[in-house]
Amino acid sequence: MARRETTHVEETDESEQSARAEDDVDTSDAAKPSRAVPEAWRNKGFRLSVIATAFILAAGLSFGVGRVFGLGNTEILSAIPGPFRGDDIFVEDQEGIAQDNLSNALEFTGQGMVHVLSGGTSVGLGLVLTQSGKVLTPYRPSAGTANLAAEYVFSHETFKAKVIGVDPAAGLALLQMEGGNGRPFSTVTVGNSDTIVSSANAIRQASYHVPGTVIATALSTTGKADGVSLDVGTLTTLNTTVNIDGTTWTGLMASKLPTALPWVLGDPLVNPNGHVVGIIIGMSSGFNTVAYAIPVNDALAVATQIADGNS
Repeated sequence: MARRETTHVEETDESEQSARAEDDVDTSDAAKPSRAVPEAWRNKGFRLSVIATAFILAAGLSFGVGRVFGLGNTEILSAIPGPFRGDDIFVEDQEGIAQDNLSNALEFTGQGMVHVLSGGTSVGLGLVLTQSGKVLTPYRPSAGTANLAAEYVFSHETFKAKVIGVDPAAGLALLQMEGGNGRPFSTVTVGNSDTIVSSANAIRQASYHVPGTVIATALSTTGKADGVSLDVGTLTTLNTTVNIDGTTWTGLMASKLPTALPWVLGDPLVNPNGHVVGIIIGMSSGFNTVAYAIPVNDALAVATQIADGNS
């Protein structure tokens, strides 16, 4: 499980040392490093960069992006979901991987992304895990918790939120949205960070990516924007140790991205099916942009402990 320690140990994952510069990782909303992307990286077939901004989807169909639920006797699920079972195998259609990846990310993750607001100001991103409105976020409220709210990225539907619990060691908090009035909240779909490599190896469809490459797409949105940017890169390590703003994190996933996203704390990392496999807590700039994420399996375990009162 990803854990953080307040030390100053530098990154120890040797497989990543050649792929990033000496720059410290920046977790601020203003972290937007500017650099040229090497031509060799541009020409790789698996290098898919899709920027999708201002996807303003109609509000009112549901609380999120438009997943319609029946009302009346509909059961609203409140339990924290477990990781996806089995290989999460991506199957592309004739439109190609870029179109499929884009559609999947918006359908299965985009509709469950919320801006976490404190006093009306965005302080990070949250992922709605349950239809009852439980939100997992790396933003850890301290002061002003009475003014917390969650605003859906696409529909702008905003709900008051309260803190269920915080796990300081894991760097995660679980919030509860209020005011659903019996309607289920739109959620993200979670994948499985433990099987992401085997799932990629099990893919037999012809594709643009290099065989054996694990595609990982970072979704980003800033402030209170109503759209997202997608940057399709590749997973490079599953167990990275890295220093982020003076804190040493272990057990993080590292993904190489072709561009520098205008990211915020809590952006999700998804597989080609659009299922969340990680929660981004930092990025570094250098030869390539590298996103560092808490594996979703670890994050779900923490969320379950918090929800059960065991944090």
